[in-house]
Amino acid sequence: MKLKRPHFEKLKSLTKKQKKLILAGIALLLLILAACYTVFIAPLLQKEQWIYKEETVERGTLKVGVTESGSLEYNTKSIDYDLTLDVSDDDEDDSDDDDDTVQKYLKIEEIYAASGQRVTEGEELLKFTEDSVEAVRALLQNAVVEAQADYAEAESTYELSLLEAQTDYDTQKISASYAASIRNTSGTSVTNKVASLQVQLEQKQANAASLQEKLTEAQEDYQDALETYEAAKEGYEGAGTDNTANFMTIQNGYLSARSKYQQAKSALTQAEDALSENESAITDLQNQLAAAQAKQKIDKLDTEETYQEAVITGQNAQTTYNAAVEDLKETLQEAEETKEKREEQLQAFEDFVGSDGILYATEDGVITEVSYEAGDRLTTTGALFSYATSDDMRISVDVTQEDIVDLQVGDAVDITFTAYPEDSYTGSILSINTTATSDYSNTVSYTVEISVEGELEQLYGGMTADVIFVTEEKEDVLYVSRKAIVEENGKTYVYRKTALGGRELAEVETGITNGVDIEILSGLEEGDTIYLASKVSSEAEVKSTEETADSGSSSDTAVGSDTEFGMSEDMQMPGGGDMPQGGPGGGDSGSFGGGMPGGPGGQ
Repeated sequence: MKLKRPHFEKLKSLTKKQKKLILAGIALLLLILAACYTVFIAPLLQKEQWIYKEETVERGTLKVGVTESGSLEYNTKSIDYDLTLDVSDDDEDDSDDDDDTVQKYLKIEEIYAASGQRVTEGEELLKFTEDSVEAVRALLQNAVVEAQADYAEAESTYELSLLEAQTDYDTQKISASYAASIRNTSGTSVTNKVASLQVQLEQKQANAASLQEKLTEAQEDYQDALETYEAAKEGYEGAGTDNTANFMTIQNGYLSARSKYQQAKSALTQAEDALSENESAITDLQNQLAAAQAKQKIDKLDTEETYQEAVITGQNAQTTYNAAVEDLKETLQEAEETKEKREEQLQAFEDFVGSDGILYATEDGVITEVSYEAGDRLTTTGALFSYATSDDMRISVDVTQEDIVDLQVGDAVDITFTAYPEDSYTGSILSINTTATSDYSNTVSYTVEISVEGELEQLYGGMTADVIFVTEEKEDVLYVSRKAIVEENGKTYVYRKTALGGRELAEVETGITNGVDIEILSGLEEGDTIYLASKVSSEAEVKSTEETADSGSSSDTAVGSDTEFGMSEDMQMPGGGDMPQGGPGGGDSGSFGGGMPGGPGGQ
């Protein structure tokens, strides 16, 4: 719609001052509206109101103790792939071509489990491709056949080499025995020759005296014959031929003396020659004897050395034989170990992949990590899946030094998880750390590790829980929520539902409390309905609480200055109409262990 020109011209003709005045008026109006809301409307919306929630008085077991909070932790296990598929010898080249590399490794076809999934024993986790399973199986089977053949060959070689070692041993022992007889007989000929030479030398030495004596006699005979001969010669040369008979006598005497002289000279020469020959013979025999004795010593040394070597060889024959046997056994054992290793590799592989190539869960648990994806090859060993089981769930809490003295390993505890407030769990103390969590804190605490027991399928790691260390337990007692207790003028009350549906303030006697529930000694009966009062400060909270009550089994009613539920005449508030102390927020939410203040069990 278009403005008529006169109005448009009128608006256009407004001055800046007039525009500012109009804007200031609008701002002032908004400020007045905001002040009205703050002063008159907001207090009405924020006025505190009381909400009552019904609860039934119950009978059962009430446990009292120390409550601490902690988080659920998993001690994870793993399903590992730890197969050794290397079938090469140490001295072989470890380099593989692409075909061999592919043949060595299993390939994942499909994974059925995911992180956070709960699995049961026997449930399928993953499947390997049939081709990769058959390829690895063939590789290991061939390795087993080769190792078995190598072992059979090594066994035959062992038997043959063992016979050779036994033969060498026997030969060395015989050689050692023979060396002794060789030592005893090897020097006999030399010894006999030395003895013969010694006898001959002794004989020649003995002849030397006799020959010397004969030489002396020959020299004396020669000297006598020489003198007789010279005298006869002189007489013969001086004799004349006048007297023939005398001359003949002298001549015969001369010839006889000359003959004796020549004989004596010849005898002397023979004696000298005999003595000289005997001396030469003695010298020769002495040389021969010295050479023979030297040879005897050398032969004896050689024979002794040979004998000692033979003896040592004989003594070491057993050691040499044992060493040879050990070497043979070691070689055979290596072949056997290789064979067994290959057979174990094949069996471990068959156990791992099974008959269908599917890996199954070995126990119930929660999968916490999946390390592979479909299409991956298992080229290295390691965890395929990580998981936690119910017996691996722990809660660690810190307990103060005042409370830790009452606890010991094995004590039972009660556990309530924030995520499941209506469910109760049990556990026990696994360990108590004797070292304080902090040396600098005003409150000294110690870490206590708790096991969690029962049906744990719905629990997950990190969930918060309240752990109750039970120090006192009473069975078959009446109890109500501690929030239902109202204290006024030293007395303890609860709001109880009357037969007409109203509310009355009933005095009760209380006993022990665990901070959540409190024992009722008198004033209530099992099945009575009581009210838990809670204060809200906005209309939205009231509406939210009412909607919750409408959808639940219990009923909540809001009470305010303008929306009271129509309190019955028999219901009176202590203290002149104000809500008594002890409603929500009025109780102790920390450690617990005694009765409520104002009740019989709380003073």
